[in-house]
Amino acid sequence: DVVAAYPITPQTHIVESLAEIVANGELDAEFICVESEHSAMSACVGSSAVGARTFTATAGQGLELMHEVLYVAASSRLPIVMAVANRALSGPLNVWGDHSDVMATRDCGWIQYFTENAQEAFDLTLCAFKIAEDPQVLFPVMVNLDGFFVSHVVEPLYLLEKEELEGF
Repeated sequence: DVVAAYPITPQTHIVESLAEIVANGELDAEFICVESEHSAMSACVGSSAVGARTFTATAGQGLELMHEVLYVAASSRLPIVMAVANRALSGPLNVWGDHSDVMATRDCGWIQYFTENAQEAFDLTLCAFKIAEDPQVLFPVMVNLDGFFVSHVVEPLYLLEKEELEGF
């Protein structure tokens, strides 16, 4: 229902693609282009709190900027799903693959999945919604994919048909 996101390397193409899909009418959702990652997660908390299926994506420094709001999402048991294209934290500048961004969020109360390839990223994102929204769970879920190694590599991907998705 709602995608609230700010583009940051190496996940920019995820939110750009979602914005295009929403703009083309292929996804019945609201796309909120926010001014920062903190705002993205704040918008996600608000939309999820009123019952909207909510998604965002981030990476590296962006994940750290939304850090304080991650606790709000988890402690409120909001089923937000977030893709994280993992990358190193800047010091002074680094955008290469690393897990230092997500390791800093280890204790924020989010369920975290780590994917090995594009197929796992796709499949686990679908599972993340199913699990996060289960009334016995109701926790936010991060789907972690290695920045550049998974986010920017072209590889085969099996997509489900719309009927299969609706059945899931």
